[in-house]
Amino acid sequence: MSHFQPLGINGNAKSCNPIDGETNSHKTTSRKSGKLEKSIAPSRPYKSLTEEEAEHFLVHGWLKVEGGFERQYIDEWLPDFWIRTGYDEHDKTTWKEEYLHVTHHRQVRNEDFCPKAWAKVIDLCGGEDRIHETRERWVGDNFIVNFGSEARSKEDPTSRPPQTKAGFHYDNDWYRTFLDSSSTAMTIVHCFTDIPKDGGGTWLCEDGMQGICEKLYTRPEGFDPVVDTPVLCEHTKDCHVFKAIEAKAGDTFIMHGLLPHTNSFNYKHYARVITNPHVTLKEPYNLDRGPKDGDYSLLEQVILRALGRPSIPEYHSTRPRMFWYPRNSAFKLNRVDDELARLKADRKDKGLPESSIDSVHLQGEEAMRAFNLRNGYDLPRNVELGLELEQHAA
Repeated sequence: MSHFQPLGINGNAKSCNPIDGETNSHKTTSRKSGKLEKSIAPSRPYKSLTEEEAEHFLVHGWLKVEGGFERQYIDEWLPDFWIRTGYDEHDKTTWKEEYLHVTHHRQVRNEDFCPKAWAKVIDLCGGEDRIHETRERWVGDNFIVNFGSEARSKEDPTSRPPQTKAGFHYDNDWYRTFLDSSSTAMTIVHCFTDIPKDGGGTWLCEDGMQGICEKLYTRPEGFDPVVDTPVLCEHTKDCHVFKAIEAKAGDTFIMHGLLPHTNSFNYKHYARVITNPHVTLKEPYNLDRGPKDGDYSLLEQVILRALGRPSIPEYHSTRPRMFWYPRNSAFKLNRVDDELARLKADRKDKGLPESSIDSVHLQGEEAMRAFNLRNGYDLPRNVELGLELEQHAA
């Protein structure tokens, strides 16, 4: 069998493929050789992506877009973050948690928030017509903040190789995952602060994506979040090709939805602020496109390359596709009342009316209905899985 062998940190061919050498009837059926060594150019030229960017995404599974989003949102949104949390930006003793997720108060359309990055997203998807019109089409101030700590700043960053970091995952808390699932087609990281080396930038495990694709291929019944999905990233402990995000405020990272990643420790003890939206497609990936089906998107090509295949005609999911309320939203939404109370107190102290607070949670039923729809809060809850009610540790 042909397997993609990514280059390790010393340039040697390495693999963390968890099932090399195993036999599986579904895995070996019609297993044709044909690893994509170069991206397949679309019949319609890319409008934003360069050839170099297309090749980089195909090989590495991610793309950095410098100045990917409009800096006005840094100036407009970050001040309220400190008010919402009750933390003092200039007094680190008030930073109670090392790692913090908050929910949305404001959202704007992707094309307005990050026109430069969004143009590249469209090319990666194979055209805007493939992108879902509602779900994940908006970006908000649901920040993820890695503060680090005084104790962490005294540690040696080199003492913790990325393979030893817990929590490698791909983003999904709301649907059953199959090889062709495109509900989290891309994971986006918008950097609201500079992220220096050892400053808490997300770890990307480049050679871990092959293992995820292999596991999805061999299990056509799919994986359910929480119960099944942790096994998809177990092999990252044996991987070799890691990239820690380093960025300037305003930069955007676009990652394939199956690229395993995790938070890294912040040894600089400053507030590293990002948001982490996603891109959802209308339809599952088509991994066996004929002339009438159009071009393979770069997202599809990444999967084919990981499996060493020019197409995968034999793959079919064997269970229904299921979609649920996003379980990780619960603990963030539980903080809304406290955040609103702090915002109201702040505006009162400044002599401003409550109407000066820009929050969807104060804009009435119609605004909340639209907010719930675009974030999946209208979907049924998975009773078996329950809701995540606690913030995870750093």
